[in-house]
Amino acid sequence: MEGPTVTGTGSSGPNRRSFLALVGAGTAAVAGAASLTACSDGGGGGSTTAGNAQATDKLTGLLPKYTAYDGVKPDLIGENGAAPGFTKYPTQLTRAVAEPPVKSGKEVTAMTPLWAPAPPGLGSNSYYAANNERIGAGVRFNIVNGIDYGDKLGPLLAAGNIPELLCIPGWNIGGLTRFGQAVDKLFEDLTPHLAGDKVSPYPMLANLPTAAWAYAVWNNQLKAVPFPSDGIPWLLYYRKDLMDKAGAQPPKTIADLEALGKQMTDAKRKQWAFGSIADEVQRAYGVPGGWRKDSSGKLINKIETPEFEEAVAFVRKTFQNGWVHPEVVANASADQKPLFEGGQVVIRQDGTGTWGETLQRQQAVNPSFKMDAVLPFAHDGGTPIVWSGDPAGIFTFVKKGLPADRIAELLGVLNYTAAPFGTEENQLYNYGVEGKHYTRQPSGAPKLTPLGQKEIAPTYIFLGGRPLAITTSEYPGYVESMSAMQNAIAKVREKNLFEGIRVEQPAKFAALAQPFDDKIQDIYRGRRPMSDLKVAVKEWQTKGGDAGREFFAKVLSDNGR
Repeated sequence: MEGPTVTGTGSSGPNRRSFLALVGAGTAAVAGAASLTACSDGGGGGSTTAGNAQATDKLTGLLPKYTAYDGVKPDLIGENGAAPGFTKYPTQLTRAVAEPPVKSGKEVTAMTPLWAPAPPGLGSNSYYAANNERIGAGVRFNIVNGIDYGDKLGPLLAAGNIPELLCIPGWNIGGLTRFGQAVDKLFEDLTPHLAGDKVSPYPMLANLPTAAWAYAVWNNQLKAVPFPSDGIPWLLYYRKDLMDKAGAQPPKTIADLEALGKQMTDAKRKQWAFGSIADEVQRAYGVPGGWRKDSSGKLINKIETPEFEEAVAFVRKTFQNGWVHPEVVANASADQKPLFEGGQVVIRQDGTGTWGETLQRQQAVNPSFKMDAVLPFAHDGGTPIVWSGDPAGIFTFVKKGLPADRIAELLGVLNYTAAPFGTEENQLYNYGVEGKHYTRQPSGAPKLTPLGQKEIAPTYIFLGGRPLAITTSEYPGYVESMSAMQNAIAKVREKNLFEGIRVEQPAKFAALAQPFDDKIQDIYRGRRPMSDLKVAVKEWQTKGGDAGREFFAKVLSDNGR
């Protein structure tokens, strides 16, 4: 279980609807980061149809005062914003939360996503019981399949029947119309409870980075507890065991990737080279993460670049040559985790959190299972780029209108789930009780027992974020590989024109993304000719893309860029 890393981008990463859903957002994060976070226009009304933007350095008066928590020292230092790595588990854990935060004993209601089978519920789950004893009350989770989570949020917010704690991934926010108004109506303003020194009763929340808190502000109010993000939208994973067996190496160019398509596809053995790889192909071709400026200073959207056309043509080739798994061909939103873990897909993209989670699932059932991530590469073997993400990618909101003492209890719960690696709390909400849900391996790393495998799923970790760390040293080489990957990525991050500016797209502009994506998916699958790409781009421009360009250009101008 990769608790700390999961929180960076979500356990599965966004579904295919976020492909291009963040086109033009005020950041280069194209998938997985909270690029569509609403910002105030100064009036506090929360209408988001026209779009808004605000520099995050102007929000400091609303944010908690940062106070570092001295926990376990990392073995591998994160460079240039990469997460620190721990190559071993501490033998002594620190208790970070001395008293149960829920003094009333009243049950807490919460809704969270999950990209895995749901565990046994409250009352029949001893892992829940152990954590709830530390919390002081039961947490009754409404667990929703992560793939369907965005579809469930809209009706829930419209009805206003929300739980006390509601987790909303940033990539789902983009699909929620007038979210700024919903924030005002449904969620508590946490500014009076957490701004400045008021955060001191919650030292684990005070330990979250200020940059992440800045992305939890809507309508000049601190509205949520953020999940710090590693800012890495995707990694390109491959089945190392299968490729080793075939004598294949990870790609360093697009030509290498094409060769793997041929080499690793064997339909008779139900093995296909690729699942979803489109975003990573775009990145390899040097497609910008959102906008870039041409030589005249004009903003150019990613879909208007020649690199994007090259990337679409290559992905189309993978489909036309039969190198993509048939389930992915039939359904762009297909769940690819079991296909990858079952050996039917060899190479696919996903969020950073999936790496440790997959190893945890497969360790018990397939000891020979090996996976790794491809180091970023450029299509021609030159210097690669990696899209930059926002400092927070998921948010937990508190229901509006609750008594002050209840809000304090709920913030105490989020303080508990913010406890970092090396604390008793972090170990408990990730692994349960030692000797019952996990045992210690010779290395000191936890290993889930059969009961742990049955009862434990990423639930408490979706109640609130915690500082990023790479920790699952029970999987040989994983911490070192992920640390090397993140440090390498940090050196080639794309310059983000909108860094430090929180942008909410105009609703008309945001509404262009899905229809455009649908056309691209048709082009990949041969249902439309390649020539339709230019038609789709022109339609995007005339129906709101050009107006969006003016909006984003003004955002840059207003911020002196």
